Amino acid sequence: MTIIEQPRAVGKKGIPREGEGGFSQCWYPVALSDEIDNGELVGKEFLDGRVVVYRGEDGQARVHSAYCRHLGADLSVGDVCGNDVRCPFHHWQYGPEGICTKIPAGVDRIPSQARLFTFPTVESMGLIWVFNGTEPLYDPPAFPTHSAEDLVFRAHETRRWRVDPYMLLTNSMDFQHLRELHGMKIDYDPADIVIDGFQYEYQVDGELPNFGMLRQHVKCFGNNAITLTMTRRDGSQVLSAFGGTPVPNGSRGFNVAATVKGSGSAEDEQRVDRVLGMSEALITQLQDEDAPVMDTIRFREDVLIEADRALGKFLRYVRDFPRDHPSDGLIN
Repeated sequence: MTIIEQPRAVGKKGIPREGEGGFSQCWYPVALSDEIDNGELVGKEFLDGRVVVYRGEDGQARVHSAYCRHLGADLSVGDVCGNDVRCPFHHWQYGPEGICTKIPAGVDRIPSQARLFTFPTVESMGLIWVFNGTEPLYDPPAFPTHSAEDLVFRAHETRRWRVDPYMLLTNSMDFQHLRELHGMKIDYDPADIVIDGFQYEYQVDGELPNFGMLRQHVKCFGNNAITLTMTRRDGSQVLSAFGGTPVPNGSRGFNVAATVKGSGSAEDEQRVDRVLGMSEALITQLQDEDAPVMDTIRFREDVLIEADRALGKFLRYVRDFPRDHPSDGLIN
């Protein structure tokens, strides 16, 4: 049995928790697309604080730091005016770029400091994603095997996790775990795993209980979001995705099921519903099996062996990931 030598600077403690020295510069899911209609806003936990998520009259989702720069009122209990969000306390308004656009008290000049932190925001796979930084480092998560216009998505928020999001993604690279805990039969070569900047990707053949033989196309975005395209022997495909967001004392989790859009016939719509159900059932089953471990683990890189070579590759990728906390304390 070969033991993998650990980097000397890391020791047994391994990767710092998110928030220690900043948070990974990733795209993070903060809300479901269909939970926020035009003119609505909600507050959400994010990183070590809070953000406000809203849609203006133009229908575009936007995410700002949640607290008014005047006296710190929570904007999520305010309202939307056009494409601005308005504070509930003294009705200061903030525009799409986070800049204060109106102070009803009639000041001669709006202070330049009256500005919220505005996160880069996109919608993908039925989720609203924000990037931890001023400029995104990579493309938002999406299925690399299909065009979004060809797919139908079913997204939902799942349970709270007691670990950082990257811990949930280690499962895709921890082939010991896939075999022993989930009963998968997998043939893989760590050399086939391609890391390209802030994403990694691989394909692997295997057999899943209740699914049979299939090929998995796995792509990880940053260190907190993953898409899985599973092609079965008959050519049918089951698409699943997961995204996690750091919050105080753990993570919020989001699952996505997807499949190719139906033709509109009753028979085809039944197919769509059936495949989406299969996707949801698969990812839920895997997470239910993982939950007792993730709820109790005190993760550290201690004694790794040759069978952990792919896992070690991923952990180095996570350890080297850039971190930042660009909001200058505005979200907490």
